[in-house]
Amino acid sequence: MRMAAGQRTSVLARLILALMICVAALPAVALAQQTTEPPPPPSEQPAPPPTEPTTPTGNPFVLGIASHAWWLDPLVYGDQLLPALDDLQVTTVRIGIDWKRFEPTPGNYDWALYDRVFGELAKRNILIIANFNTIPAWASVDPDGCAQELLEIHTCQLREDMYPAYEQAVQAALTRYAFIEDWEYWNEPEMWVHLGQDGRTYLRMLKTFYDTAHRINPEVTVAAQTLVGHEYIGYIYNLSEEAYGKGNEPWDAVSIHPYNFEYRSGDGGRALEINYDRVVWLRDLMVAREDGDKKIWVTEYGWYLDEQQQAQNLPPTLDWLQAQPWIEFAHIHMLHDWTDEEGQVFGLMEIVPDENGERYLSPDTEFRAKELFYNTWKNYQLDLPGRSPSEPGAWIVPETGQSVEGRFLKAWQERGGLEILGFPLTRPYYRQQDDGSWLLVQDFERMRFEFHPQHVGTPFEVQGQLMGSITASGKFGDPPFLPLGACQTTPDRLCFGETGHSISGGFKRFWESRGGLIAFGYPLSGEFIEDGLTVQYFERVRMEYHGNGLILLGALVRDELHEVGWMGPGSMIETDTRVPTRRAFK
Repeated sequence: MRMAAGQRTSVLARLILALMICVAALPAVALAQQTTEPPPPPSEQPAPPPTEPTTPTGNPFVLGIASHAWWLDPLVYGDQLLPALDDLQVTTVRIGIDWKRFEPTPGNYDWALYDRVFGELAKRNILIIANFNTIPAWASVDPDGCAQELLEIHTCQLREDMYPAYEQAVQAALTRYAFIEDWEYWNEPEMWVHLGQDGRTYLRMLKTFYDTAHRINPEVTVAAQTLVGHEYIGYIYNLSEEAYGKGNEPWDAVSIHPYNFEYRSGDGGRALEINYDRVVWLRDLMVAREDGDKKIWVTEYGWYLDEQQQAQNLPPTLDWLQAQPWIEFAHIHMLHDWTDEEGQVFGLMEIVPDENGERYLSPDTEFRAKELFYNTWKNYQLDLPGRSPSEPGAWIVPETGQSVEGRFLKAWQERGGLEILGFPLTRPYYRQQDDGSWLLVQDFERMRFEFHPQHVGTPFEVQGQLMGSITASGKFGDPPFLPLGACQTTPDRLCFGETGHSISGGFKRFWESRGGLIAFGYPLSGEFIEDGLTVQYFERVRMEYHGNGLILLGALVRDELHEVGWMGPGSMIETDTRVPTRRAFK
């Protein structure tokens, strides 16, 4: 939901109701000339929300917040709001990346805002759901109308000659933030007159985004978006089948905003904290379209009610969300209020009134928790760890509660598997590099794998972090690390001028048979005795000879995770849901 100053949600709620009625007619009206059948009707008896407490499945990613970059910015309110994310142990944030903001004038990209905010979230191990949306006024058919935030859903329409600029913007955003694996396309497209309400326009732009995203990262997940649910997505399914054929839909998941803004418990009748039916009907549609393996994301829900009622609505909603194995993420809207106007007080936090008792956003605005609502969230108990992953082909590891799939599983298998690399110790997570950029990584006992998107489709797509170099950083003046004065390559010895060292014997055979330079990097030392073992350091590993022909890699990653408090007794996994070493499943 895009909120602007002065925009009243009570009016928006009536607009949504009217929109639902209009969208329900889309397949019959807009598809009258098509040969495809309209989507099948949803179940006549949708599954009701639980009336008794549900046994949680422990999905920590239902503890998400929908927010906006310009408020989380450390230069604006981040100094107040980012600590609140920590205090609440928010596991995932859904956040817009607006084309109109990062390309304010043609060809001039400004990433500073998103670099700051994404970096702050990443270093907190918060999973980012990036929402690509908006059209710059300069790229619109009606620049003046599109420049007005209150009118953009009515007036912004991409000019055909600007489609290449759109393609370039998509490419630029997805390339810069390739460490983010979960992307949502647009926000409530049905509300946009010249985009979602014209399903072919939305589908065309979504297809461009989807194809570009999968070219940059074949394992990315792109979600189509809907406000009202199965009626609209059924319409988009029909258009997609007509354009691309059945089974070629340009999305990997579907997100929905099942608001029930004014629900009050105790009014009698069935509990309906959010519109559970619309979520279930969407699921029914996806199953009927043979897309039952695709997940649903609930990327906005919430209430503009008094704090007590918000607090009462929250636990049964979270219970229901985490009990559905096909719901992957959920995000409450939102962390804080942005005014005290009726119909806009969604937040877990409120604005502290000024000396005149007024609440509004300014450079001096301060926020405070709505104690009951805030603490209900903070004290909500998940039965962690969560459910087992359902991805086909995933290797599930009960010893550590983690799983491995896709490119990291392929690299693990090719480079020695359990014997050489050990068990996975983390889920995939974001890790900052020396240049300030971020990569997607996954930790194993003896190697940290990094995804390098610029090398997709090559052997260098997955590389081991330079853990050998990091561990040896204080030893380069020691005799074993000093470069050789001279070295001559022989059948049993390889010399490397790049580092002035060589490998021979068992270490040479191990290096050559297990991936060589890609897997281990160049030698950084000669062989020497360390902690009673014959060892040799390489850029990415330390090789250890354990006798009887057994060569293993040193558990450098495991040792580091213990040092930083991510593993072991008293570690952060006991207090912080977000730590990547926390068991991901039972």
